Amino acid sequence: MRYYLGIDAGGTKTFVVVGEESGKILSFGRAGAGNYEAYGVESARNEIWKAVSSALNEAQLKLSDIKAIGMGIAGADIPEDYEMLEREIFTPMFRDIPRCFRNDSMAGLRGGTKKPYGIVIACGTGCVCAGKNRNGKEARVGGISEEFGDRVSGSSIGQEGLRMVWRYRDKIVGYTKLVDKFLEKSGCKDVDELFYKMYKRTITYDNLEPMAKLVFDSAFEGDRIAADILEWGGRYLGEMVNACARILEMTREQFDVVMAGSVFKGSSPVLKDSMTTVIHRECPLATPVMPIYEPVIGAFLLGLEVNGKVDDSTYQELDTSLTKVEEKYNVQLKSK
Repeated sequence: MRYYLGIDAGGTKTFVVVGEESGKILSFGRAGAGNYEAYGVESARNEIWKAVSSALNEAQLKLSDIKAIGMGIAGADIPEDYEMLEREIFTPMFRDIPRCFRNDSMAGLRGGTKKPYGIVIACGTGCVCAGKNRNGKEARVGGISEEFGDRVSGSSIGQEGLRMVWRYRDKIVGYTKLVDKFLEKSGCKDVDELFYKMYKRTITYDNLEPMAKLVFDSAFEGDRIAADILEWGGRYLGEMVNACARILEMTREQFDVVMAGSVFKGSSPVLKDSMTTVIHRECPLATPVMPIYEPVIGAFLLGLEVNGKVDDSTYQELDTSLTKVEEKYNVQLKSK
């Protein structure tokens, strides 16, 4: 029997699964941030190994039993990052075990659709778009930071909602349900109290998070100003997808657009509708879909594909085993 590892290392958590070549998932391990940009290389190394060793112990296996590894690693953004992470973490940790090492966005894509090609738009705390075409060519758009061009994220949507509250205070815009949402969240009696507490830093952005939810809920309740924010965000996300499709020469082809991240779970459909309209202007055959599996399962599938192909029987074994693994480890691995 051949065994495989899947690793999803992000800015807040690291998930690892161990499974058989049949697709059956045997065990799960978790640890803290595996992105070196969060707390440094040494911390990332320790957290990744903690999750790996936990999953191996649960499966009663050793690292030498592993035939290949799929890795989706946040913070692997440019070639120098990959070289450094291999040198500092993965070569000492895994030696010569074959592995597919990609940015975490590609694990999100592989877990998001059963097709071996497509585009993922991942939007939560940050935002990144990545894709792979039928010929295996890969591309990535954005995902570094606002300093380098990124515009839309859960954070930026929430902050724009708060700016509308300040504009209401200054009588630049009319009333918006965002006012009531932010006052309820902050516990303040009026906008002036909220303003002064934030000005004096006795209330911070962190105290109001998740602010994006306030925007989505206001739009769902029919607030025009909140809906405008979501429409703006959706348009930009759609342009990111189209840029990726142009690079991969996919604009006239059918492909899935995997919508990953907390932003796509908001109560209002305005952002998704706006994004889809922009995408269909240039990619009329694209199909926006919610992800099937969480990125760690995508990483596991990348590992399986190091040595072979994934087919319908693989997915059947995967789906059957995931139900048991989710119950045993109290974790969600199939996206809802």
